[in-house]
Amino acid sequence: MIKKETMKKNESPWIDGKITNISLAAVTLLGLHGRMIYRSKSMAKPTTIFNANIFDAKAKKIWFGDLEIERDREALTSLCNQIGSIYILSEMDGRFLKKVPTPRTVKNTAIVSVEDGNIAYSESFATMVTLLNERMEKAAAEAKASKTGRSRKAAATGKGA
Repeated sequence: MIKKETMKKNESPWIDGKITNISLAAVTLLGLHGRMIYRSKSMAKPTTIFNANIFDAKAKKIWFGDLEIERDREALTSLCNQIGSIYILSEMDGRFLKKVPTPRTVKNTAIVSVEDGNIAYSESFATMVTLLNERMEKAAAEAKASKTGRSRKAAATGKGA
C-alpha cells in the first residue's frame, strides 16, 4: 500500500508514470503504443520482441508494444534519425522497473540499439535470433523432405499425393 503522505500531489506512484513520455514521432512511424502485431505468439518471427519498450538516450520511455525488428527496420532507423539514439528493452527489463533507470542502464540493458541509423543486436538477442532461424530452417527442410517422401510413395503406388 502506498502512503498518501509520501506522494507529491498528482504524482504517479508507478515508475512507468515518471519515465514514460510517448513520442509522436514513434507513434507516427510505429503505430499506436501498445500495438499487437500477431494474434498468436506462434506466428512470431525470430526478431519479434513482444511488449518491447523503446527508450530514448535520456532514458525516457517513448513507445511500447510489439516489434518485429526486420519488419520495422525502416521505421526504427527513421525514428533514430529524427530523435537520436533509441534503445529497445524487453518487457521484463523495460516495464517492470524497481527504480527510475539511468541512460547508462538503458543502453546497457537494451537488446537492440539504434544509433546513428544503425541497428545492432545485443549478443544474447543475436544468439537467440540465430538459433531460431536455424530451428526454422531445419523444420522447413524436414517438412519438405516429408512432403517429397509422400509424393514419391504416391507416385510409386499410382495414387495421388
